[in-house]
Amino acid sequence: MSVDSWQPVNKPSDVSPEQISQLVALAEGQPKECDLTLELEFIQPLAHLDKQKWEEIALSLTQDKQKQLICLLTLAEQQGNWHLAERSPVIALFKVMRKQHGIDKSLVQWVKAHTENKFLPFGPLL
Repeated sequence: MSVDSWQPVNKPSDVSPEQISQLVALAEGQPKECDLTLELEFIQPLAHLDKQKWEEIALSLTQDKQKQLICLLTLAEQQGNWHLAERSPVIALFKVMRKQHGIDKSLVQWVKAHTENKFLPFGPLL
C-alpha cells in the first residue's frame, strides 16, 4: 500500500496575461477528453484563483474559448482529484457564459458526465 504525500497549493493572488494566454492555448489544443497529467502542476494554482478573477477572465474571452476552458478545467479538477466543490473556476466561467449566451445544454451534459463535483456547472443552489 502506498500513501500520497499532501502538497499545499500556492494560491496566486493574481494571474499574468501570459499565464492566461498559456492556459487558453492549452485549452484550444486539447480534445474534450484528454489526459492532463503533465499540465496539472501548471493548472492547479490557477484553478484556485477567486471567482471574481475568473469572471474577469471569462469576460475577455469568446464563447468558444470559454467553453474550451470549462472543459479543460472540468477535466483537470477530476484528473487531479482536487475537490474544489463550489470554488471551482468552472462555475464562474459558466456563469459569465450563461449570462452572455444562454445555457448550452450540450456543454452542461458534457460537464456533468465528466465530473464528480456536484456543484458543476451551476454552483451551489443557495
